[in-house]
Order: sequence, then C-alpha cells, then structure tokens
Amino acid sequence: MADRPRIIGIDLGTTNTLVASVKNRIPKIVPTDRGNLILPSVVALSGKGELLVGGVAKDQMVTNPKNTLYGTKRLIGRKYQSRVVDDLKGYFKYDIVEAPDGDAAVTLGGRIYTLPEVSSFILKQLKTIAEQFLGGPIDEAVISVPAYYTDSQRQAVKEAGKLAGFNVKRIVNEPTAAALAYGFNRGLDQKILVYDLGGGTFDVSVLHLTGNVFEVLATGGDTFLGGVDFDNRVMDYVLEKFWEETKVDLSQSPIAMQRIKNAAEAAKIDLTLIPNVVIDLPYIEERKGKPLDLRIPLTRENLNALTMDLVDRTFEICDRVLAEKGINRSEIDEIILVGGQSRMPLVQQRIQEHFGKPPRKGVHPDECVALGAALLADSLGTIDSVTLLDAVSMPIGYALPNGRVRRVIEKNSIIPLVKSFRLPPPKDPGAPFIEMDIFQGDSDLMVDNEYLGTLRVPAESAGRKIDFRLNEECLLQVMVEEPGGPRRIELATRDTPELLKKELARVAEERAQKAEQSASSPSSHQEGSGLFSKVKSIFRRG
Repeated sequence: MADRPRIIGIDLGTTNTLVASVKNRIPKIVPTDRGNLILPSVVALSGKGELLVGGVAKDQMVTNPKNTLYGTKRLIGRKYQSRVVDDLKGYFKYDIVEAPDGDAAVTLGGRIYTLPEVSSFILKQLKTIAEQFLGGPIDEAVISVPAYYTDSQRQAVKEAGKLAGFNVKRIVNEPTAAALAYGFNRGLDQKILVYDLGGGTFDVSVLHLTGNVFEVLATGGDTFLGGVDFDNRVMDYVLEKFWEETKVDLSQSPIAMQRIKNAAEAAKIDLTLIPNVVIDLPYIEERKGKPLDLRIPLTRENLNALTMDLVDRTFEICDRVLAEKGINRSEIDEIILVGGQSRMPLVQQRIQEHFGKPPRKGVHPDECVALGAALLADSLGTIDSVTLLDAVSMPIGYALPNGRVRRVIEKNSIIPLVKSFRLPPPKDPGAPFIEMDIFQGDSDLMVDNEYLGTLRVPAESAGRKIDFRLNEECLLQVMVEEPGGPRRIELATRDTPELLKKELARVAEERAQKAEQSASSPSSHQEGSGLFSKVKSIFRRG
C-alpha cells in the first residue's frame, strides 16, 4: 500500500504560529524559527527590499515600524467599509487600505497586499521549515481559526493556505483542536470548558467528550480581546508615568513606542513568575541634547489592577455561553487553558474562584491547538477517525430594509446543517433581480455585524426554496432550487451595500457629535484630556 501523503496541523496565531505533525500516533511540535517552537506572526519589508518573515521580521520592528506587519489576524477576511476596520486604523503603525474587492488590505513598500497574501508568507515559511525538518514534501494541512471567526474570515484563511501551496483539508476551531489534544484516545466521558486567551482573540467553548466523539455544546468569544490588549494597558501606564516624571510625550515617537511595546510584553511575561519587575529603557528620548532614560517599576498588583476589567470580560463571556445552553458551572468537569495569556496568575486565580476548581494541568497552553490540529489531520480518512460535532459561533441572516437582520441560522446550531426558506420578491417591484445582503454576527442590527456578501438571483426565482448550508468547517454555501435541480449561488462581495454605507455614515456622524459634546463638557477636560486617554484611543479598540 502506498504511503499516505504527509499532513500537518497549523495554529495560525495573532502573535505566534506553530506547526505540528504526528508520528506513530504521537503529535509533536516542529521546531521552526531558529530552533524555537514558535514562529512570530510578523512579516516585514527590509530597507533593501527583502521580504522578512518570523523572528527576523520582529527583530527590526523597532527601526522599521511602517513596513512591519503584525496582528493581521485581526484584519483578515474583513471588509474595509466596516466598523471593526474603522476602529483598527489607528491601532497599527502600518497603513490599512481598501483592496479592489472591498476587503481590508495593507501596504508594504508602497505595494498593496491582501491579508490572505500576508498570512500566506507566514504559512510558506512554515511549509519550508516543516519540509526540511520532516524530510520530504508536505502539501496538505489542517489550519485552526478562532471559534468566533465569520465565514469570510474562514474563507480568507483557507485562501492563505492555498496561496502558500497547501491543500487545506480542514479548517478547525481553536478550542475544538485544544480539546482534541486533551481528550484524543483517552476514552473520557466529560464536559469540558476550553478557555482560550491568545495573543489577539478570546474564545470559550463547552464540549462533551465521549470517547473520540467531540461535541461542541456552546461557543462564544471576542476577536478583540487578547494578550496584546494586556500589553497596551502596560504601555499606557508606562507612558503616563514617564509623562508625569519628565513631561515628555513618547507616544509621538514610533521607535520609542515600539521599544516600549516590546518591554511591556516582556514585563507582563516576567510577572507571571516573579512579583516585581523594572521596565528599563536607556536613552529612550533626548531633551536639550541630553539622553533621557526610562526606568519604571511594575508589580504584579499593578498589572492586575490595570487589566482586571479585561479578565472580568472573559468571565462575562464564559457565563453568557453557559447561560445560552442552560449549563451550570458545576456541570463542568475540567477547565482547559489555551493561549499564552492564560498563564497569568490572575486568570488562574479567577478560574478557581469562578468555577470552584483549578484549571487542568498537563495541557500546554501554547502548543495544544497545533497538536490537536495535527491529530485531526492524521485521523482524516482513517477507520477510527475522530468525530467532531462543532457548532456555529455566530448567527447568519440577511438584511431587511429597516437596517435589521433576519436570522436564518441560529448560534450554537450543530454543523453541518441546512436551513431553508422561500425567496422573497425583489425589494423594488419590477426589478430584474432579487438582491439579499448576507450578514453574520450576534447583533440584530446590520451595522454591527460582518457583511459576508450579496446574493443576486433573477426576479422569477421569487417563491423558490433557498438553502443556507454550513459544512463541517462552518463555511457557507447557498443553493437555490431551479427547474433543473439545485444550483449553487456565489455571493458577490465587490461593493459594500448602499444601505450599509448609509448606516456606517450615520454611526460615524453620531460618534463625531458625541465626541464634540464630550469635548465641550467641563467634566471631560478633567477626566479624558490627558495623555492616558490619547494613548487609549490610539492603541485600543473602542
């Protein structure tokens, strides 16, 4: 019998990416960047015009912030004309622009790159390293994504894999992959909660494990809550303290900001193990020709106070996810921690208080997603393959003329699934086509959800059955019943719908008016006019 083609599992993270493979049923992480197990998810263009990926790209971030792309996982698969991208424009040092297809894109050295292209550079690097380490070509992969990713984001990750030369056999949710790493072939019968606090996203999933059947009971998350938000709180603190001591505003210096960003992350990590650190950055700036050094102590208590509300938000999401399915905290047998930020002592302490039991030890928070993806990859097509019953993380529906969304697929529905309804007549009588704008998100309002695309079918199709089908990867297919049989309809996404443009413009106007009112009110000058509030607006969403 011919050897099965080699297949790997990939955890494409906001801050770091990992790859794993299985040999003799044992999954192992493949060493990547300079012998490390992780590859920084950073892409850059050097001054000489060379494309850099991983550690070398991260190393020159301080001196080349404009041409260094990081955190692009928060942007991939999103429309440029969306509230999320609008909020992110001030978050990164690089330029976010609109691609010809209406998606968000970035510029590097004056050239526009799509977000799938950027991710493909990271995946190509992984492919090369894995092939060298494992010896031989690798053309197939299973790639993990946050459970809270929309259809567009999942499609974009799949496209990135294709651009990197992979046949992406499966997209799998990160918490589900972590559960696989924990429970595969262990013969368990448990309800587990996967608490996944990574570099840029937070996911929580509750699963029922029965042997090698993994059923997702409920899932939820926030794609704007992760380790980088904890780093930004430390940055705010450092900038404010330095301003108090020197009256120098470092937020205007890109190089100083990058040094502070790196130091903030390092200090946060150190405080996991020790109670006190000093953030020490010599010659951070100069004044009247003399160097200014930055030296600011930070304690674990300081860090806890700065980030308590972020940790609280994760538990609010946990409670909401449990409540949606009527699951009591006492029913959870094990809590699995995933993501580097879950190592924070405050997180572990709050889990003990919240659930009445400590988190499970023995599952590596950084590696378990890649290991689980590799186990799933290895089991595909085998007789004793694992059974995954995953769930939809966000509802899918279509926009109504009043700016609201009518849901077709509800949250936490088990996939794969099919939901059918009858096509309504065209919005305008006599129009040659029926157009329906498709959205995904938890809100009832179109403007707060992600636009997936527009369904366009001839007017004579009114009254015919239409199917919304979600496959096991939670990817949407739309089928319309026709006299000759069902026909697949591709969603058109080139232009942002006019109704959505109007809603976005209205929201932007409301924001501007609120900002004007708050600027003119006496209290705002006392509360929000300092450097701290300015840094918050630059570095944090909302």
